[in-house]
Amino acid sequence: MTAVPNFRAATRWAARAGVPDETSAGARFKTERISGDMMRVEVQGEIDLLNAPALRRYASARLRPSARMVLDLSEVEFIGSAGLSVFEGLDARAHQCDARWVLVGNRPVQRLLLAAGETRLQLHTSLESAMGALRRSA
Repeated sequence: MTAVPNFRAATRWAARAGVPDETSAGARFKTERISGDMMRVEVQGEIDLLNAPALRRYASARLRPSARMVLDLSEVEFIGSAGLSVFEGLDARAHQCDARWVLVGNRPVQRLLLAAGETRLQLHTSLESAMGALRRSA
């Protein structure tokens, strides 16, 4: 299990923003509103069989009709194949409620997508790039 730095600061931020953080077996999830209908779900730590269902529930619950969401995995140190179920769940939820989401990731996320042969998802390497993609698709 990986320790997540600055946990206290993140908890204070969430309390001020009125958005609850969630921790699950080596990972921490938090939400930040970027603009009216655009939000960022940031994940830190590791995503595996133990916590992928919790991340899927957490992120899917934030997809509302016409919402735009950035799933930011740039601080994830490991993501196992169970992470693919998170992406599938978000796709299903987005389709169900006419929402859109994009993915920001680093090398572990890139390796998972490559190993799985996943070609439908575009992986952004920065928050700015992801936000631009969401704005263009509006």
